[in-house]
Amino acid sequence: MTDVTTRRCVLHLVRHGESTWNLAGRIQGQSPEAGGLTAAGRAQARLTAELLAERPRPAAVIASDLPRARETAEIIAARLDLALEFDPEIREQNLGVLEGHRLDSPFADDPTAQDTVDRLWREPFLRPDAGESIADMYDRVHRAFQRHADARPGLDIVLVTHGGPVRMASTAEPPTPGVPVPRIGVDNASVTSITINAAN
Repeated sequence: MTDVTTRRCVLHLVRHGESTWNLAGRIQGQSPEAGGLTAAGRAQARLTAELLAERPRPAAVIASDLPRARETAEIIAARLDLALEFDPEIREQNLGVLEGHRLDSPFADDPTAQDTVDRLWREPFLRPDAGESIADMYDRVHRAFQRHADARPGLDIVLVTHGGPVRMASTAEPPTPGVPVPRIGVDNASVTSITINAAN
């Protein structure tokens, strides 16, 4: 019989460092125009790389292919002396027409775009125009988490991603219509570790 502990994969989920659009208060989502890291964001990534270097050596560093995650992951992978892989399935939520808007600016019928984003978490099956819902993001990122666990059972993996996917990792059950999903705080360059059982 296989020892169940050999099937457990630990995913260390790292949110990217501070980005130029974080600093500007603009909604990033998957926008190709959202920039990379600020100087502070690069410093955050270096500190996180040192923290990860003190833990058991991971088998891989895998990142969202969006620039802010890519740049964070490059710093981490270099410190850990690991090759860097990319997975677009761990990108931030696609926020469609919201992307690029300032959080404090009016949007549609809401006083601010931040209010619209907050409503998406209260109504997890609501999709912004040309975007995806919280429920869509949940399904996408949980499939990716399981796929990576299945590919490397019993090993640690660093996934450099975004606030939305990290929040989904903290949401054990799939979203239910009419039930808000908690929008927990996720700091830039923070590490959230979860354990997933690889499929037999």
